[in-house]
Amino acid sequence: MESDSESITPSSPMDFVGTVLITGLVLYLVLLLTSRTVRFQTKYYLYNCCYPAIGCVAIPFMLLKPGDVDNIRWPALFTRLTVKHLFGIKVSATGLEHLKSDKPYIVVCNHQSTIDHIAMMEYWPDRCSIMMKNSVKYLGPVGLAAMLSGVIFVSRTNREKAKVALENTVKIIKEQNAKVWVFPEGTRKLSKKNLPQEEKKVEYFLPFKKGAFNLAIQAQVPIVPIVFSCQESFFSFRHKRFTSGAYKMTVLKPISTVGMTLDDVPEFTEKVRDMMISTFIGTSALKTD
Repeated sequence: MESDSESITPSSPMDFVGTVLITGLVLYLVLLLTSRTVRFQTKYYLYNCCYPAIGCVAIPFMLLKPGDVDNIRWPALFTRLTVKHLFGIKVSATGLEHLKSDKPYIVVCNHQSTIDHIAMMEYWPDRCSIMMKNSVKYLGPVGLAAMLSGVIFVSRTNREKAKVALENTVKIIKEQNAKVWVFPEGTRKLSKKNLPQEEKKVEYFLPFKKGAFNLAIQAQVPIVPIVFSCQESFFSFRHKRFTSGAYKMTVLKPISTVGMTLDDVPEFTEKVRDMMISTFIGTSALKTD
């Protein structure tokens, strides 16, 4: 006898997976439209994905002269052509004449976020390497590109290895007539504790580590301070803000280290830091909200 009811075909696992994916996508799109945090994290993730992609494109060119500090011109070129346009970020600069020297020097620069990379790649000096933490070399295409461009890796957990790296860097500066870019604050983010706030003494910069200043004095080469203005108006971890915007890069006059000794490092470090903070305040539109 034929049943009056229609037979029910059980759903397949693929139907279930498809339903979950569609539901997840719809939920994500709703959150993207309604949540500032989701929009910020999505855009910041996409921004940071640009650099491994640029590394993949640049690596074949860098393999022609592996380890040469001039190799950084390849990721710099592709960054200039893509990232600033995709994310609507403009950078202006003053004092670029101080970077034109053929002689070696040490750049010390404040560090706010990976947004700094846009200005760095826009105005990168010739024959310039950069100090990075040792773990960067393990970051896939970014790490390989860094190694191919002669990046100086420094251990933050082993003082003996850091000391050897410093000595080797002095040799590189003297033998290759190279410049070195250093972030004396180390790794940092724009966070609530070091952004302008009401009822609190402002800490615009973190304390400077002394490695760059030891390096400059040992090599007897000048320090060239570079200051990026505050990016909080368009990029802020605290406010989950990432929009188009602009910031300034100010290159200060080189500061000679001739005749200085390592005993001068603490005072010299604070002098340069104070000078950079003053420039930061003068070039930034700071808010206290």
